[in-house]
Amino acid sequence: MKIIWLAAAILSSSALCSVTTSVHAALPSEPTTATVSASEQTCRACHTLDTTKVGPPFRSIAQRYKDDDEAVAKLKKSMLEGSTGKWGAAQMPPNAISAADAERFAHWILSLNRGTAPPTAMPK
Repeated sequence: MKIIWLAAAILSSSALCSVTTSVHAALPSEPTTATVSASEQTCRACHTLDTTKVGPPFRSIAQRYKDDDEAVAKLKKSMLEGSTGKWGAAQMPPNAISAADAERFAHWILSLNRGTAPPTAMPK
């Protein structure tokens, strides 16, 4: 388990952090174009849309925070500072992304609560 977290920490602080690419991200209720930091791709090392990998699925995160008025701030803080104990014993390392990217990605996660159709694309 320590090896997985070490790998996630290394990935989150890799040189990819400063690379930005444009992707089309369609949210459940409306298609939009979003600019996604390449460092957000490191989230996929531990998270998927619907199944537990190392960390919880994005849809489970969205469900847990759906009625929380401070959800964006809490998710942003977890992404930027890391977290422990929110989903059992698993630890999430801090991610080397900008505060703006973390906030935008938190909004995307919470958008998974809109409607029942899955998004046609996730941030990559």
